[in-house]
Amino acid sequence: MGSSNEKERERERDKDITLTDLFDVDMLQRMQDAFSNMTGLAAVITDANGVAVTKGSNFTDFCALYTRANPIGCLRCQECDKYGAELALRSGASVPYYCHAGLMDFAAPIMAGERMIGCFVGGQVLTEAPDIIKVMQSAGELKIDLIKYLQAVMKVRILDKDTVERHANFLYTLTDVISSIAYHKYKMEEANIEIEKAANMKSDFLANMSHELRTPMNAVIGMTEMALRKDMSVDVREYLNQIRTAGKTLLTIINDILDFSKIESGKMDIIESEFEPLSLIHDISTIMVTRIEAKETELLIDINPNMPRQLYGDNNRIKQVIINLANNAAKFTKEGKVTLKFSYRRRSERYIDFMFSVEDTGIGIKEHDLDKIFQSFRQVDSKRNRNIEGTGLGLAICRQLISLMNGSLSVKSEYGKGSCFSFEIPLKIVDEEPCLVIQSPNPPPAFGVLENEYADSRLKADMRRLGIPYTRIEDIGDIEALKECIVPVMEERPFLFVDKSALGDELLHFVEENPQLTVVSVNSYSYSSDSDLQNVLFVKKPVSAMMITAIYNHEEYIDEHMGDAMYDFMAETAKVLIVDDNTVNLTVAEGLLEPLGMEIDTALSGKEAIEKISETSYDLILMDHMMPEIDGVETTRIIRRFHKEYDNVPIIALTANAVGGVKNMFLEEGMNDFIAKPIEVHVLMNKVKQWLPKNKITKGVKRASHTQNTFPQIEGIDTAAAIRMLGNEEVFWSILKDYCRIIPQKVEMIQEYYDTQNWKGYTIEVHALKSSSRQIGATVLAKKAELLEKAGNELDIKTIHADTWAALDEYRHYYEILSPYFPEVKNEATEELTQDILFEVFSEIENAIEELDMDLLEEAVHRLGVYKLDGVHSEYYNKMRKAVDDMDAYACEDIMKEWKEALSE
Repeated sequence: MGSSNEKERERERDKDITLTDLFDVDMLQRMQDAFSNMTGLAAVITDANGVAVTKGSNFTDFCALYTRANPIGCLRCQECDKYGAELALRSGASVPYYCHAGLMDFAAPIMAGERMIGCFVGGQVLTEAPDIIKVMQSAGELKIDLIKYLQAVMKVRILDKDTVERHANFLYTLTDVISSIAYHKYKMEEANIEIEKAANMKSDFLANMSHELRTPMNAVIGMTEMALRKDMSVDVREYLNQIRTAGKTLLTIINDILDFSKIESGKMDIIESEFEPLSLIHDISTIMVTRIEAKETELLIDINPNMPRQLYGDNNRIKQVIINLANNAAKFTKEGKVTLKFSYRRRSERYIDFMFSVEDTGIGIKEHDLDKIFQSFRQVDSKRNRNIEGTGLGLAICRQLISLMNGSLSVKSEYGKGSCFSFEIPLKIVDEEPCLVIQSPNPPPAFGVLENEYADSRLKADMRRLGIPYTRIEDIGDIEALKECIVPVMEERPFLFVDKSALGDELLHFVEENPQLTVVSVNSYSYSSDSDLQNVLFVKKPVSAMMITAIYNHEEYIDEHMGDAMYDFMAETAKVLIVDDNTVNLTVAEGLLEPLGMEIDTALSGKEAIEKISETSYDLILMDHMMPEIDGVETTRIIRRFHKEYDNVPIIALTANAVGGVKNMFLEEGMNDFIAKPIEVHVLMNKVKQWLPKNKITKGVKRASHTQNTFPQIEGIDTAAAIRMLGNEEVFWSILKDYCRIIPQKVEMIQEYYDTQNWKGYTIEVHALKSSSRQIGATVLAKKAELLEKAGNELDIKTIHADTWAALDEYRHYYEILSPYFPEVKNEATEELTQDILFEVFSEIENAIEELDMDLLEEAVHRLGVYKLDGVHSEYYNKMRKAVDDMDAYACEDIMKEWKEALSE
């Protein structure tokens, strides 16, 4: 039975295969022409129904100009060709026969397995004088000029029967070869169909799984956000932060899989709309600040101010690609800079090439790995560039998305120096006015200096690009020199750009005495105002032409970083209805909205929602998409049709099916907008603020944080200063934990460089100690490290010998101070290391390097950290750990070889 069904399926597949599915028409034409040239006979190749798929070769005028040129004659010729092929199929040879017009032809079938898919026809000859009576009869039936028809038939070649038979046999042999090729092509096509089916099944499965996972992720992320508002111990808060981070990481993986499955199955939609590049850049800048704020890396935004103000394209996909590329750069750049460059090139009067690049000073990629970085499901996409969230799909998706938008993505990299990823896509111009313009035709002059050399150079370049007179101040601490520069132009109301750390008493006094001067205090990625002076403006990095333009045009330029700023408004008089059949989702949405003080009702079904709107007047409805009985779309239709009082009440869809085209579908069904699940708190706040009636929104009062502005007290650490610098307490505890964890490793490294008199390595490490100690507020130790760094740079060996051990003793003491806050750090190395475990981990490390899988490499090295490591193991483990922290898989490979060689000695 099974065999019978299989044969039936094969027959059904056979019906769909055609000659031109298996052969290129040009190839068929070449084979036909070769036969015709060798024999001097006419030839044509047709499909299974006798319809020609090639142009006739060496056709006689009798056939080409008259018989086949006639519609009825052509149909009769097709029937003849098919008849001849079937005759040959039955007899097992190419059999000559007479066509309807009286000429001799011969045909051979082209087979694919057991099915005829075409025929090869030759002939258009005679073996004796033409039958004039038959020719006259055909001319009458086809209504062809008899005289011309007779003249044409008299020109037809006359061959003996043996010659015709020899040509017919040759044709049959040739067609047999073609049929053999067709059969193998058919089998390959059949295999490709099965492969495509399997791929589609995989893509459908991934898409369905991604969709199903979004709903529980809504509960995980949403309830974690709510829990983090409560008072709790430091360790519990750390666990919750890890849950939130892991949840968002998993959500990114889900989105990557969903995108990849849609691209792979050809169902990825590019949804184009009008958008403003500056809005896109601002969003990306805000997101990237969170990725880079805790690192010794400068984020720079390079914007061509002449870029058209409004463009037409899929800004969501553009943003997705840029964030992915920028995330990778930030992830793998330990120090230096990450530059996001936005520019354009005129393509035509109505189109531009939108040009983006991200350049970093990270470890870079070796040339032989550049071909691997865009492969799907390759973790890190090479040893150096994995997708930030770990699917290994990030760069593969980026390249395919750019391709779908008719653009190209490329990479340049130099190992040890950094990488540059760039793309260009054509976009239509909606408004060609420049996106950044200083409104004043004679802008006031600007002065300034920033401590970071990259930011300082960016500030200078953007000032000149915007046409603002700019003078760099060499020494901001020299107030007299500063006065000499600024006082002469004070009437022009100049600007002074400085780091927040430069606002000392003398400078503030000078600013207070000169209200015409506006000081712009540039903060390191966190917004805070420590001065009551009206002419001191606090802004956060990154430095950009966008920031400068906003300042000069007196536009609002404030921090929109996630946190309390998300709740910068209240809606205490608003009434909101949340509809969802999942009680967990209701709890999440209700909890996230709770700080706004609004009145919130919930409904577990569309039916209950309709009942509630009949009794209460709501200002906003949040409506789940997929619900049993009556779904969100149908519920919306009913509300819009039968409850006219709700014609102008916004209905926002809540959906786990956040794919291309879904927004248009919701809008067409009467909804106003949609929010993807899991619900992200900042997205929810933005949508609520956008759609609530303006008279329901009032300015919010900044909520007290969970610490009520009381900072934790830790011996030797200025926690208040550190938290203010880092922006929030969660980042502080995360950095503090890393600081604590690596103290033993770093102490050992500094000692090794000291003992071997490797002063270059020593200076690099004490520089790192200075920076990391400043970050956590260990100011005394940071100052000692700074002096040792100065001594290292100047090769002041006397100072190094005199002060190193005191600094290291203090550094070790911090491990004793901090480790009780992080018990998991102190208890890391407690188990005995056996040879079996060591070789097992070695194998994992080597496999991870071979597979270019940085995540597995990190896990394997971390696994070694729970064991007691002595002697050579401790030395190479510390080297390996540093290489992993630096995301340098090439170094890991070299260290692994050295480690194994050291064990064999």
